[in-house]
Amino acid sequence: MRRSRTSVLALLGLAVLSLSAYAGGDREQGALDQVNFAVIFPGSIQDADYNTIGYTAMQTIAGEFGFRAAFSERVAVPDAERVLREYATSGFDIIWVHGSQFNGAALTVGPDYPDVTFIIEVDSEPEEMLANFWYLDRNFYSGFYVLGSIAAMVTQTGRVGYFTGVQLPFATEEINAILQAFRSMGSRATLEYLFIGDFNDTVRTRQAAESFIAQGIDVIISSVNLGNYGLFNAVIDADMPVFFMTKYTSKEVHAPDNYLTSDLFDFEPPLREVMQAFLAGQRGGYLKLEFGEGKARWLDFPIRNVSPEINERAMQIAQDVASGVAIVERNQREIVR
Repeated sequence: MRRSRTSVLALLGLAVLSLSAYAGGDREQGALDQVNFAVIFPGSIQDADYNTIGYTAMQTIAGEFGFRAAFSERVAVPDAERVLREYATSGFDIIWVHGSQFNGAALTVGPDYPDVTFIIEVDSEPEEMLANFWYLDRNFYSGFYVLGSIAAMVTQTGRVGYFTGVQLPFATEEINAILQAFRSMGSRATLEYLFIGDFNDTVRTRQAAESFIAQGIDVIISSVNLGNYGLFNAVIDADMPVFFMTKYTSKEVHAPDNYLTSDLFDFEPPLREVMQAFLAGQRGGYLKLEFGEGKARWLDFPIRNVSPEINERAMQIAQDVASGVAIVERNQREIVR
């Protein structure tokens, strides 16, 4: 059943987590009432990827703060405005749209409900921000600089591949971060990149991976979602050793002999900060997902299928990025070779 097709009244019966009252303080109105927290997801919460980490964060944060939580999964972009309005008119205080494809709908609906706090995900700091919006900057490029550094150390052919669904701003900054890493490493590796057209198409992803492998590419950096299942089959079946890296969650179990690492995401730290601010009366703001161990963004260490020396060097590069010793440039405008 597609929950995005059901009304909020049905959702409250099917997808609500009832939790104890939070005793952490008062809101501006005086005694703290029950806070209602809703999330909409573009895909299945069982995808072991972007939707799963969002759902897990929702559960953890709602439990910590005693919020009453509800969610809608597999929400299509044309349905997002309707779903948001249903939640907003049904007494939900905070609505998180997990996926930047919903930002247009949220920015259309948000001004009509000034008493509702909306959380959206962005890939740069907006010039203008609405008072009842929290803007979570996903900061993709920091992790991809480290992935690029690892690729430069691992490749034996000097050829690295990157693919994603469509050329969104975050994809451009990921590619530029990889290329910057090559330059910083003094590597002569080259990068080929493809925009597959869909983040979840396993057939297209496998075809893209097989095309890379046919060109002699032996390290693939993936920025797709469910499409990764096509990647796993391609690298396992390759006639030469091919390694891959992904993002959001570890993918080691699917191809352990080919897996290097993933750029892991954890939405709990930024959501926790937003909820604390909300309870203190701050209705909106900008928050960057920080890169660093124990923060919202970090790599899956140790790096698999590499020497201890490469693992140690990768760790040092990641720590340099986290501390600011290594400055990663953010360029969403054009790809710079």
